[in-house]
Amino acid sequence: MKKPLLLFLLPILALAMVCKKPTVPTSPAAAAGEPAGPFPDPVYYDLKIDTDYEAGTITGDCLLRLKNSAKVAVASVPLNLYRLMEVVSVTDGSGQALKFTQSVRIFEDWREFQVNHIRVPLGTPLAPGGETALRIKYAGPLLGYAEAMRYVKDHVGPDLTLIRTDSLAFPQIGVPSWKTNRAAGLKDYSFTVSLTVPSTHVVANAGDLVSKSEKDGRTTYVYKSRVPSWRIDLAAADYEVIEGGAGRFRVFAFPGDAAGGRALLGSLTDALALYTRWFGPLDAFSGLTVIEVPDGYGSQADAAAVIQEAGAFKDPEARDKFYHELAHLWDVPAKDPLPCRFESEGLATFLEHLLQEKLEGKPGACVRDVRSTLAYLAKQFAKHPDWRAVPMIDYGVKDLTDLSYTVGQVFFYLLYDRLGEEEFLKTIAGFKHDYRGTGATTRQFVESVRKRATVDVGRLCEEWVFTPRAAELIVSGTSLEELSRRYR
Repeated sequence: MKKPLLLFLLPILALAMVCKKPTVPTSPAAAAGEPAGPFPDPVYYDLKIDTDYEAGTITGDCLLRLKNSAKVAVASVPLNLYRLMEVVSVTDGSGQALKFTQSVRIFEDWREFQVNHIRVPLGTPLAPGGETALRIKYAGPLLGYAEAMRYVKDHVGPDLTLIRTDSLAFPQIGVPSWKTNRAAGLKDYSFTVSLTVPSTHVVANAGDLVSKSEKDGRTTYVYKSRVPSWRIDLAAADYEVIEGGAGRFRVFAFPGDAAGGRALLGSLTDALALYTRWFGPLDAFSGLTVIEVPDGYGSQADAAAVIQEAGAFKDPEARDKFYHELAHLWDVPAKDPLPCRFESEGLATFLEHLLQEKLEGKPGACVRDVRSTLAYLAKQFAKHPDWRAVPMIDYGVKDLTDLSYTVGQVFFYLLYDRLGEEEFLKTIAGFKHDYRGTGATTRQFVESVRKRATVDVGRLCEEWVFTPRAAELIVSGTSLEELSRRYR
């Protein structure tokens, strides 16, 4: 069955669907042995990284600018870093050395996940609205997080160097608590990043290339963010760079995958055009970078880049996963503290197959995949009967957000079937237009759908979002045709 629990997206603060589930319910403050908050927000990163391929290590120099958006003063800055890396020094914006503590900690609600947790007391508490800067120098090996997140295979080496937010390969605000970090939310920031690698390699990043300088057989690439984002991704390999859209689109493809990269560029332009027609133009869209990674490394998306597994480059039949990532460019920010995310992931999973129908001439792609999903879910609910008692709106609270991809996909198919294509797209577009600037809760999404729909969708929303009735219907073997009739 093609629907594994290990799927795509998102960073260490929001990615419950790709990892072993937390098992130890202790308090967030107990995770760090210190108060958990409030957290200051990252505003800007100036990150310089040098690589040692032979040792598999990096040396980092991170200037992090922070702002206190809370209503109370912040007395110290909590940071998480990859478990095998060590902070060498911390200074303030004027270069004054600051005291800090660091120790390897286990996440209080995720026993397989360990980090080097750093706490930097501030000489003067940061007042509400105030800003400060920390310069953090650190170093160490990067070997991935296979024991906790199977897709995080980030490492330093001649085959590929991959440095992402997910692997905590640079200092990030947080404590050793999954739920506390996730509840704090994803904060957008600007960045300037430089990565030094052997001159045989090309460095890829979502930003604009500012400079490229070579010395002694090593090249330093400097990128600056195009738009603020919640993540930094750096990759280095023997990439071929393919450009299109008057320089707005770039594809970094592995040797031998250049033809697939050019085909993917065509799919990119076609998919963006179709999504734009459906949901409207993106605000301040400055272009998109696609970076190829090996299969099993996880596809991901942010405002300016898609990390795409090699399958979509090599096999046109796997292009649907690329459509999925592109759909996330139109996501409305989630405002629930622990969002279930079905209105982003479930929708993207439905849309990836709708685009197969529209762009690839594959009629019935949606129905076939939804039937496959229903069969998969029936087996999963039979294996995990406790899941059947959880309504979709609570998937985030119960760490079951992987189900938002699949149960959410079926919901959106049924909504599409009930409304018809034109009204479905108008309904979704209206929600995105109304809330893209402010964000929305799941309840606000459902309210928007019910308000805009010209037919009654109350029973569908109630049974699939707010109650466990959907799981009961799936386990009982209710066919897709029967489900469709039920909500007409």
